[in-house]
Amino acid sequence: MTQITEAQPPNSLHALRNALEQAERQVVRLDRTNIITFLVGLDRIEEMFAQYGPDKSALRSEESRWESLRQRIATNPRLVVDAAANAGGLTKLRSQHAPALGPWWHLDSAVTQRRTQTLTRAGLIIGAIAVVALVWWGFTTFFPTTNAVTDTTTTIEQLATAQQWPAALAAVATARQTQPDDAELLVWEAVLNEQAGNAAQAQTSLTQAQQNFVGQPAVFWTLVGTRRQQVGNLDGADQAGQQALADAPQDAQVTFLLGSVAEARGNIVQAADYFSQTIVLAGDANPELGVIARVRMGNLSQRIEPLPNPAPGQTSTQTTTP
Repeated sequence: MTQITEAQPPNSLHALRNALEQAERQVVRLDRTNIITFLVGLDRIEEMFAQYGPDKSALRSEESRWESLRQRIATNPRLVVDAAANAGGLTKLRSQHAPALGPWWHLDSAVTQRRTQTLTRAGLIIGAIAVVALVWWGFTTFFPTTNAVTDTTTTIEQLATAQQWPAALAAVATARQTQPDDAELLVWEAVLNEQAGNAAQAQTSLTQAQQNFVGQPAVFWTLVGTRRQQVGNLDGADQAGQQALADAPQDAQVTFLLGSVAEARGNIVQAADYFSQTIVLAGDANPELGVIARVRMGNLSQRIEPLPNPAPGQTSTQTTTP
């Protein structure tokens, strides 16, 4: 008999949910800055599921999210391929992250097959190749250090998930030697210092990072809240989310963050309310986020246990928790 709770470390389910949360947010807007983190993250999620063995009865919600994520990129492989093209192409990325066995590393083959089926003239094929070559030339000419920066970000996220605060801070310090004003690195530095108990350093980094978001306070606090949630600081994530909500009460990204925090805390009703708001606010402007919010609401419904049937002659009473 498989004993999941004994075979896995206490924080393994928390790490799996964090990894799924990060991948769901990234797939909404994949680009050259996060594509490597996204692909490596999918590898990590697959490995974490494998650690649970064949009995995954305790992971129904997580498996549903994982299946939805894989189906999304399988049905629209250009989400990954277009972002990867600006980072050197999937062929190059596979060689840098061998063995790269996951199907997400080979979506360029699916795109090529579809293109071959629809293109009927050789001129269109040659034109497509020329465009790819031009994009590759422009990328290698103007963005020679992107891969190194993205690899560093991946390292920071992995160390933060493992709660190795000093090592993660050291990785941030190294990256800032070449990117001293990078907003993402500054926010990571602030959040990691908060976890390490360095309040003064955290506030300094937070203030410096905020200067990159003049006129966009909700974007800033949403980023801070997301990173705080990644490291397990749910109180800090909620505080940042509430600040973002005060600045932009109609922002779907903000309500999605607050829903994620509420879900992580086990506040199912509150999380469902925030995800419901996200669906409405996302609308046609951000349909991908709306789809993710719907999936999360469906997962929440599976975690709500039905009330027991009353005994004959008794009246059922339901109590609603605010």
